Amino acid sequence: MKRKKKRVGLLAKIFIAAFAVYAAVTLVNLQIRINATAAEQESLQQRLDAQKLVNAELSDALKDGENEDYIAKIARESLGYVFPGEQVFVDISSK
Repeated sequence: MKRKKKRVGLLAKIFIAAFAVYAAVTLVNLQIRINATAAEQESLQQRLDAQKLVNAELSDALKDGENEDYIAKIARESLGYVFPGEQVFVDISSK
């Protein structure tokens, strides 16, 4: 009878040890995922802040949309427009 009790006790200890290892591995894995998610959240927060600045600039641009100098600047920079008779020189040495 004593042997059976010892054997059950040994199986219980092995089961508890296996469960403890499983729990430890699971906790470490979860902590790694939490850290990765926190880093991703920080990156997304920075992108959000940058986009809010861009949106504020665009909102200001919409308010200034009737300003002819602003319209000319956007036409030159974004669309490549020039005034009639104007010659544009492009520096290709930096490419």
